[in-house]
Amino acid sequence: MPRIGYVGVQSSAHKAWTRFGPRVFGFECGPRGDGTVRVRWDDRAYRLAVHPGQSDRVCYLGWEVDADEPLDEVAARLASRGYAPRNGSPRLAAERGAGRLVWFEDPFGLRHELVEGQAEWPGAYRGHRATSGAVTGESGMGDVVLDVPDLDRALTFYLDVLGMRVSDAVHLGPQMGEMWILRHHPRQHSLRLLETPGCHGLRQLVVEARHLSDVEVAWDVARREMDSFMSPGRRASDNMLLFRVRTPAGFDMCYGWGAVRARTDDGWAPRYLVP
Repeated sequence: MPRIGYVGVQSSAHKAWTRFGPRVFGFECGPRGDGTVRVRWDDRAYRLAVHPGQSDRVCYLGWEVDADEPLDEVAARLASRGYAPRNGSPRLAAERGAGRLVWFEDPFGLRHELVEGQAEWPGAYRGHRATSGAVTGESGMGDVVLDVPDLDRALTFYLDVLGMRVSDAVHLGPQMGEMWILRHHPRQHSLRLLETPGCHGLRQLVVEARHLSDVEVAWDVARREMDSFMSPGRRASDNMLLFRVRTPAGFDMCYGWGAVRARTDDGWAPRYLVP
């Protein structure tokens, strides 16, 4: 079952990330020749790519394929469900830090990239300040929140086609409806879907720190220097302590600690939560 390995967005404020990412979260951010800013919070080549552009939008989601299900098998499953997976060029795969890449579009036109052999350099991460690092590995890059125009179609795609599992569903009230929380591997929150008619985009990214002190330092910077933020609080569904801040690219970034892990399939019963 693939797990989310990286996200690519476009923003007219891409250059602002070279200060925002390191200053607030201590992330490592580096511009490339084409103006793209790559953001790292572990030993992978990058976890977030911010491409230059006129508008703020999500460009692609990158999925790491497990060793027990080769990329060709995943591509064949996609083709059998009516999708049209295409082989990415060796140059594109190299740009993504992967050995091989296959891409396709979901029912709403968002590009998804499946990669295998993604490069990792243990001990190579050099953040702006000393931190304990992020919880990644088999849990993926973090937690991604997407606005989708049709929740039922989105659930069919992510559950039946990509093989994700339901962790919980949350009732957000009559105006916002329901948010569905999906997972792969042990992270309870891997992908969250919120139905927003006429909209398909990135609402939020969540990075989990290994130690609470990293969140405390980042929050101290955010509350002093950022105009738009949400104070720290516990997330009811997985008990993560986190805060939220608006990024220069228009989506929100959450930084947290202490999330519970989902149990095995036999021991986890999805819940319907009403805050």
